[in-house]
Parts: sequence; C-alpha cells; structure tokens
Amino acid sequence: MKIGLDRKTIIEAAANMADERGIANVTLKLLAAELGVKSPSLYKHFNGGLDELNKELMLYGWCFLEQKITKAAIGKSKDDAIIAICFAYRRFVAEHKGLFEAMQWYNMYQSEEHLQATQGMVSVFFQVLDAYELSEIQKVHIVRMFRGFLQGFSSIESHGGYGNPLSINDSFDFALKTILNGIHDLQGETKE
Repeated sequence: MKIGLDRKTIIEAAANMADERGIANVTLKLLAAELGVKSPSLYKHFNGGLDELNKELMLYGWCFLEQKITKAAIGKSKDDAIIAICFAYRRFVAEHKGLFEAMQWYNMYQSEEHLQATQGMVSVFFQVLDAYELSEIQKVHIVRMFRGFLQGFSSIESHGGYGNPLSINDSFDFALKTILNGIHDLQGETKE
C-alpha cells in the first residue's frame, strides 16, 4: 500500500477525477492508476468497491457544498444571504460537475448518514429564513423550492441544456429575484 493513502485521500482523488472526466468514468482501476497503486489496495479502504466509493463521494460532495454555502452566507442576512448562497451553489456546480453528478442520486432517508449529508445545507437555509416573518411550514416549502431551483437550474446548465441565446446569468438573476419577491409577499402571512 502506498504510504499516506487513506480514505480521505482516495475520496478527494476520486472527486477530482469525477470533475475532470465525469462520474461515469470513475473506476477503481483508473483511480488506482491515478494514485499509483494496484486496484486491490483500494478495496482495503472500500470493501464495498465502487458502490461504497460512490456513496462516500456523495457524502463528501454534500459536506463540501455545505462549507461553500456557509462561508458565502457569513456576515450576511435575509436577501443578501440567500443571494450569496445561491451563487455559491451555482459556482460549486460549475467547478465540480462530476462531483455534483455523484451527489444527485441519493435517498436522504436511506440512513442517518445520508440524512446528515444534506442536513447542513438545509440548516443554512433555515437559519437565513429565520430572519423573515414566515411560518415553519412556509420555511419548509421555501427550502424545498430553493433546492429544486438550484439543483434543477445547475443541472441543466452543467449539461449545456440552455440553448436560447438569452443570457443564462440573466435567467438565474430573474428566477432568484422572482423567488425573493415571493418571499417578500409572504411576510406577515403566517396563517395556513
């Protein structure tokens, strides 16, 4: 086994490979070659093989994204914090397309570990929304809406799915402003 090779090093190398080549092209054989070891060395760290590595990539990606959006929100509140979070999320996807792809297909209720993977990002949104006059139910709907918007928009953008010549940045800004206007309209309307 190569000295210094541990789970964290392997996961980070796999994340870099996913970003460079796409998640579908991450194999234990290619990863081992990248790390300068033989494939069986990776099984010492990942008994479950590629499936276990992919799960770890998903968990790693959500933790990494949480760090990025938390950092973006620090020192900001309300609309400024939401805008910073959304732009940090979009930037993360642009910089980590392969890792983002690995993060998409998971069931947060599959295990406590999976639930915790996205809990940090969700918590950041809830903390920001606490500054608005919203009911808890409204906050849940808004967090779901942001997750859907950010995941969908970023996914389509990362796959080159926006063919119209209209600026994608303008579309992102327009959608974000529309969502924020909706939140402003809800202020004080906490009755369900």
